[in-house]
Formats: sequence, structure tokens, C-alpha cells
Amino acid sequence: MKKIPNFRWVIVLLLFAATAISYVDRQVLTVLAPTLRDQLQISNTGYASILTAFLLAYTFMQPVTGWLIDRIGTRLGFALIMAWWSLAAGLHAIAGSVASFAVFRFLLGAGEAGSWAACVKAVSEWFPQKERGFATGLWSAGVSAGLVISVPIVAWINLTLGWRWAFILTGLVGLVWLAAWMWLYRLPRAHPAVTDEELHHIGEYAAAPAKRTPYMSLLRSRNVWAVIGARVLADPWVWFYYFWIPEYLTRSAGFTAADIGKYAWIPFAAQGVGIVLGGAFSDLLCRRGLGVISARLTVMLFGMLLMTAGIAAAFELSITIIFAGISTAMLGFGLWAPNMMSLCADAFPRDSVGSVVGLGGMGAGAGGMVFTMATGWTLDHYGYAPVFLAAGAIPLLAFAVLFTLLERPKASAANPIEPVRLRDNAGL
Repeated sequence: MKKIPNFRWVIVLLLFAATAISYVDRQVLTVLAPTLRDQLQISNTGYASILTAFLLAYTFMQPVTGWLIDRIGTRLGFALIMAWWSLAAGLHAIAGSVASFAVFRFLLGAGEAGSWAACVKAVSEWFPQKERGFATGLWSAGVSAGLVISVPIVAWINLTLGWRWAFILTGLVGLVWLAAWMWLYRLPRAHPAVTDEELHHIGEYAAAPAKRTPYMSLLRSRNVWAVIGARVLADPWVWFYYFWIPEYLTRSAGFTAADIGKYAWIPFAAQGVGIVLGGAFSDLLCRRGLGVISARLTVMLFGMLLMTAGIAAAFELSITIIFAGISTAMLGFGLWAPNMMSLCADAFPRDSVGSVVGLGGMGAGAGGMVFTMATGWTLDHYGYAPVFLAAGAIPLLAFAVLFTLLERPKASAANPIEPVRLRDNAGL
């Protein structure tokens, strides 16, 4: 393989593609939900149960997959989870009941649980701290790319080939990515395509792996619990938008399946814009002299404030205003998400990044399960208004938890992006 200048951005492209694939695979069910619910007579509570099966595995497998990726390495770890979830995605094609869909959603969630940990760890291996926010923003934009393209593509496959083919064809894409990943990914110091100049630019992060941090030390860290608490309160609400927007537009706004394909991608595109801008803005603040933690938190606060715009959907307003409110809320979460991931890469030893992201993801999944089941029950009894009110207000509480618990070390003017080490009472 020839030397390629700035090869680290090829790695970001791979991470972007993997993230997009993961969100296409999990979004297929959401786009098909109106069709499947009508054919199989699935209630709101039954649909919520299927979603919760995914979240159950996604929640409790995140620490496991994060630990696995830290131990066996990013290359092999990501390959294993991609193969697993691609096969699970395709198996949805043989489902025919709430129970069978729940089983395959559980398997899908178990595989996808490690995706974010692998991506964050890869960035920590390939990028200096001053570039991580932008790099994370770029690969995280795969979330919105996957959500945006899944809507028209899955709607078209459903209308032309039937819903079972939507699961089969999307599941096959991950196996194509797997071949590219195994060919292209290595650590920088061992990669034949990386130039000496790029190794020097990456600096200490291209060096040998750091000494392993004991797993129990992470659980005693106040800052780990800051990450977990914030994700418990923030992530479930963006999942509400992911899981229920097509349903909301169909049941409450009278959209047809064709209308869903035309318009339901817009909020997801807004999130993508927020993701790229969020990472770029925080890196810019770092270069302007603001400490890395303060830079991340500044952009995250602005994002949570924007999420309050989704409250517009709780009232009887025009669909244009409601769409604008939901899209603004998704833009806000886009600002939050890459900075939360960058915070994990910035604030922990590289050998424990996957584990920390996994623990945070477990918190997000736990909150997601509770709120998803509560959403289904609330919709059956009271409608969408109280859910949209909660989706706009509770993310501000997530920021308050993070801001209050997170310890912020002092950075010198000469080195405002000095790597952070989170401490606990035992000395971590």
C-alpha cells in the first residue's frame, strides 16, 4: 500500500460509513412501522415492547462490547460487532409477530452496542486532541446520514419489493463495509499508508498503548458517573424522535407512506448539520484558548437549549411550525452528541475509552428503556403532548447533571487543551 498523506481522514470516512449503516439498520423498522403495525395489528404498547427489546440488549451489552474493544483492539472488535449486527438485521425478514421482532431487535441491539465505543476509540488512536471534536463530528454525522437515506430508500423498497426485502438488502451492506475495514484499518504506527509527517502530527497518540486502567477504578470515578447521568437523561429523547416521528406523522398529521419518504428525513438532516457544527465549534473554541472541557460544555449547553424547540409539537400548531420545532430540537442534539463523545476521548486514558463510552451507553440505554415504555403507555392514554413537553425540558436537566458533577482541571494558557485525567477518591 502506498503512502497517503492525511490518511487519518480515510479512517474517519470508514467510521462515518459504519455509523450510517448502523442507523439505517435500526431505522428500517421505524420507517416500516405503519405498514407492519397495520398488517400485524400491533398496538402502541406492543411497538414500544419491540423497541425496548433493542434497547435492553443495547444497554447491557455496551459495557461488555466496550470492554471487549479495549481488550482485543479496535480492528478486530469492530469487525466482530459489524458481522453480528448485519446478520441480525437481515434476520428481521423472517419475523411475523411482536415476539419474533423483539428477538431479532434484541440481537441487533447486542451487536450495535459496541459501535460508538469502537468509533470513539479509533479517533483516540488516530487524532491529536485538538482535532478530535471535528473528527468526531464528521463520523457522528453518519447518524443523520443513515437516518436521512433510510427513510426514502426503505420506503421505496417497501413499496416496490415488500418490507421483508428492506431488512435483507440493508443487512447486506454491513458485510461489504466489513471487508473494507479489515483491509484498511491498523494502528497508525503499524499502518503502511501513514507518512512520517502524519505520525509526527498525531504525536503521542500514535505511540504504544498506555497502561491499562483497572475497570473498577472507572466505576469509582465521579466523572464517569457525570457521563452516565447526563446520558440517562439526554439520549432517550433523541431516540423518541428516531422511533416515533414516522408514527407521529402518520397517526397525527395524516401522512401517507409516500409522504413519510418525502419529508420525514428533514429532522434527521438537521441533526447532521448540528453534529458537524458541534464538533467544529468546540475545536475552534479550543484553538482560541478555551480549555477543552469548557469548550465542549459551552457547545453542549447551546444544544440542550435548542432542544426545547420540540415542545412546539405538543400544541395544535401548523405542521410547518411543528416540523421546524422538531428539526431545531434535532439540530440541538446534534451539537450535544459529538462533544459528549469527544469528552470521553479527552478525559480518559486511551486504554479505557471504549469502557467509558460503553458505561455511558448503558446509562443511555437504561434511560431509553424506561422512557420508551413510558412513551408507549402515555401515547395510549394521553397522546403526544406530554411526551413532547418532556422531550423539550428534561435534556436541560441532563446538562445540569453533567455540569455539576464533572471535574474541570485547570489548563494553562500555553496548553489549553492539555489532556485531562479523571480522578476518583482512590486516585484515578
